[in-house]
Amino acid sequence: MRLTIEKIVYPGRRLGRLEGKVVFTDRGLPGEVVEAEVYRDRKAYAEARTSRIVEASADRREPRCGHFLACSPYQDMDYASQLGVKKAQVEEILSRELKRAVDVGEVVPSPEVWGYRNRVQLKALWERERAEFVYNEPGEEASFVPVDRCFLVPERTNDLLAEMRERMNGGPWTSVTGVEIKSSRSNGQSLVVLHLDSGKELTEISGGLEELRLRYDLAGAVGFVFDGKRVAKERLFGRDFIEEKAGGLTYRIGARSFFQVNVGILERVFGDMEAAVAGMGDPVVADLYCGLGTFGMFLAGKAREVFGVEADEENVVYLKKNLALNRIGNFAVCEGTSEEWLPEILERRAGVVVLDPPRRGIEARMVEALARDPVPVVLYLSCNPTTLVRDLKPLVAGAYELAGLKVYDFFPHTPHIECLAILMGDMIPVSHLAEPRSG
Repeated sequence: MRLTIEKIVYPGRRLGRLEGKVVFTDRGLPGEVVEAEVYRDRKAYAEARTSRIVEASADRREPRCGHFLACSPYQDMDYASQLGVKKAQVEEILSRELKRAVDVGEVVPSPEVWGYRNRVQLKALWERERAEFVYNEPGEEASFVPVDRCFLVPERTNDLLAEMRERMNGGPWTSVTGVEIKSSRSNGQSLVVLHLDSGKELTEISGGLEELRLRYDLAGAVGFVFDGKRVAKERLFGRDFIEEKAGGLTYRIGARSFFQVNVGILERVFGDMEAAVAGMGDPVVADLYCGLGTFGMFLAGKAREVFGVEADEENVVYLKKNLALNRIGNFAVCEGTSEEWLPEILERRAGVVVLDPPRRGIEARMVEALARDPVPVVLYLSCNPTTLVRDLKPLVAGAYELAGLKVYDFFPHTPHIECLAILMGDMIPVSHLAEPRSG
């Protein structure tokens, strides 16, 4: 069947209509005519796969990655169009759910649109004692697509992966089931993280990786060995962390620690957060889901005190190291979940609450607590606009004003969207607070 693609809806599905019925397919740009085959027909809509582009858009571009549908399916459109698609998606989601027109302004573009990712994680697929690095096929658990070079990561990372694959195919590395490379934008060093199904080849693997140390400026290498019941961490050589600089601070990032993958645009978020609290003097700041202290440490220089809440044990270890490394003394580490700590933080009259939760958003009881006991400013950084608006609805219905919303393109060529919602409690005059800086 032939479809005219009307728009791309979050998280990346192409929408067309056949005799009035909505059809979602996997490829096609707005305005293009495509041929598609339906594989699931539901009452309200159908799901299809595009087999051919019949009439191409002027915005169409040739993807650089052969596996682009698995890692970055927006590679087939020019970058300005990608930003326009993401802007329209956020505005549609927020306007529909908040029942009012929402204009988010221009999406903040990434300073780098290729080679921006400081982290890549791939599976190692073995066939006849030869290994390939692979991604899962979109929507599939048991189908894979080989990854030769990925243009979202730096070229040196691609070169390192290629040499590691050669060594896997020429030596006793058959225990490797996955590989992860973390790289520092500020100093160029990388950390190799291997996932293994046994420890029988650790000596050979350690020696092989150490031979690559100088050529690729490796800070170190770590192996996580799964014996069928538990995972053991083995330091193969060197350090088990890398260091990154952002916002004038140094962050140590462990083998399992989370850090933003696009450091260049992270600096823009820092600037917008700083502008949002600029008129508050020296507030008490609560950084929930704080991880390594990314945002709480940056705001510490503008705060009387920061409470950083983190549940993951390794993150807590590196959070404390980062505080010492940067000589930050007004930051209290609160070990545990944000859900557990929020009531006490609200009792301490925090002036700013920073939320940077996982994709699932925050729990309903946290929304209820923030609505019941509003704080002057909430900075909610979200990687999922659908859970963001779910959490915002009860807050802006009564206790808060949505004073600003910024959209950042942390992940060029992918459907992922990062939003910063700036909420102001009704009790605080807006004139006392700085307006969010424009993009």
